[in-house]
Amino acid sequence: MENASHCRKLFQPGHIGPLRLRNRIVQLPAGGNFVGTSSEVTERTIACYEESAKGGVGLIIVGGVRVLPMERPIDRHFLNLGEKQLLPGHYYLVERVHSHGAKIAVQLNHPGSQVFQADWGGEQPLSPSGIQQFNVKGHPYGTPRPMRRREVYEMIDAFVAAIENAKRAEYDMVEIHAGHGHLIGAFISPATNKRHDEFGGNLANRMRFVTEIIQRTRKQVGREFPIGVRISADEFLPGGITIQDSPEIARMLEKAGAHCINITCGTYLNQHKVSDVMRMDEGWKRPMWKAITQAVDIPTIAGGGNRNPEFCERLISEGDAAFVGLARQMQADPCWPQKTAQGRIRDINRCTSCLRCLYGLDGKPPVVRQCMVNAMWGREKDFVGSFRPSSKKNVMVIGGGPAGMEAARIASLRGHQVSLYEKGPELGGQLLLAAVPPGKSKMLWLRDFLAAQIEKQGVTIRLNTTVDPDSLCKLDPHVVVVATGATPFVPDIPGIKRKHCVTAWDVLAGTSQLSGIHVVVLGGGTVGCETAEYLAKRGKRVTIIEMLPELAHEMEPLNRRALLDELETLKVAALVGKKAVEITKSGMVILDAAGGEQQPLACEHVVLALGAVPDQDLFQTLEGACHERFMIGDCTQPRTALEAVREGFLVGHCI
Repeated sequence: MENASHCRKLFQPGHIGPLRLRNRIVQLPAGGNFVGTSSEVTERTIACYEESAKGGVGLIIVGGVRVLPMERPIDRHFLNLGEKQLLPGHYYLVERVHSHGAKIAVQLNHPGSQVFQADWGGEQPLSPSGIQQFNVKGHPYGTPRPMRRREVYEMIDAFVAAIENAKRAEYDMVEIHAGHGHLIGAFISPATNKRHDEFGGNLANRMRFVTEIIQRTRKQVGREFPIGVRISADEFLPGGITIQDSPEIARMLEKAGAHCINITCGTYLNQHKVSDVMRMDEGWKRPMWKAITQAVDIPTIAGGGNRNPEFCERLISEGDAAFVGLARQMQADPCWPQKTAQGRIRDINRCTSCLRCLYGLDGKPPVVRQCMVNAMWGREKDFVGSFRPSSKKNVMVIGGGPAGMEAARIASLRGHQVSLYEKGPELGGQLLLAAVPPGKSKMLWLRDFLAAQIEKQGVTIRLNTTVDPDSLCKLDPHVVVVATGATPFVPDIPGIKRKHCVTAWDVLAGTSQLSGIHVVVLGGGTVGCETAEYLAKRGKRVTIIEMLPELAHEMEPLNRRALLDELETLKVAALVGKKAVEITKSGMVILDAAGGEQQPLACEHVVLALGAVPDQDLFQTLEGACHERFMIGDCTQPRTALEAVREGFLVGHCI
């Protein structure tokens, strides 16, 4: 690793205080620690981080770990170092990571007022000054109360005690989370700290919470134990921390005894900037990284949307930071460091920033955290080392979308002889359409990765080939996996077959050219809104009609926020709570979803974006024609690429 010929700067050893790291790659916290019901480290936690250690990362930072005892109001979805009885699990985690040559740190945090009261034992959340905060959808968190002066000092003691516990568990380093609008960050920010005691007012007072933690910790564990601090370089809030403030904040942390600064930005109100949604360019945070790196003598970590090795190498070689932080990218591919060192760039499974690992489609944390491009994430305990089948089979996969490609990839990895049949001229399925709207090109990363892997693994690929029962009987496979996808849903509305009425799929595929200017998109879900943006950026005047009370209701909330912001900028009109009753020569007739009078709406084109229906025709005709058959992806039920990849992964393993 240290003598890698590719990206030499990235693979030079680095130091954080006395801690030596084998390279400049840091795995940042990104949620998904797979904790137990009592906030304990589980074998699933350990197996997940062990894969990153095997994959060659220099330092792993385990994120969001709580500092209060379990009887206190606390979110139990996170690990905890506030209880001594939880230390053995942390010790075993550290031990397993160390066995593969990586170092491991733990990030300590209190969320402050960015929680809902029901999740906080019914008690009011804590804050510096009782100022309510909001999430990315604009919904208010619980009404907080200001912390009493005594409570602030008690919280400082809790952080110090947790750091002592981290050292006892043999973590190599501790990071204090002082960004993203969490409790310590809220004390630093003038937007949320209006106190008049020693913890409010000027910057030195607002910094006192975190500097006291560092200074008191030094007395307990010595000056050599590495302590890092994560800060928001810019909060993007009226009256909040800006890039003019954060270099001075970093200098004060260095003076207090911090060994490194982990640079992030934003709060949960603008979490789409915190977590780097799909449409954001790699490196847009670079001015923040550079400003803070130049302000301090201690090393900095540049994190946020880093995906490509060449870009990460430039960050180090050009002095923007001492270390590169990878968060979701390490979930997508824990072997990113190893593959980069070996120059195997095409083999890297890049994170697309879909952010489904953070939120479900209802905007709530998912029941089980999953990765769209890496179905193994979180399932390492179940599947690592289980690749060899009991017998080699001839496997036929029909459909070259993400479900079919992933099934072919896994089945071939397990040693089966696999052939994949796709009726179209190229692999990708609906990923080809999903990548067309503005800011969605990263969806092709998944297609490119899967296509490269199945080609490399020797899967026989047949494009422009339709399969029917007769051809299947001639080939006589042991297993058939049907992944034939879905087709657009076209409702039975009078006038729906008029020439000026087309589907969003046809528009995105380029098979329907809209000559007019005035366009109505019927359906305000994800596809409808993305198609509306696509058309608006091509000079069309677009109106979206949606039956539900809000647009893109089924979309992951961070990418949704960025999309709706862009639609507003483009002046795309939206009529919600409406439904179409007829398509006419000059446009359409709409009606309030709850009833009322009909009203005409003039337009030159109607674009249908009303969902999809599964294409199960082939699967039905194959009954009795093969030994084993499976149906996966949208042909079972139209959903998203996450479900498609997951089902392909699972079927590939069970064959």
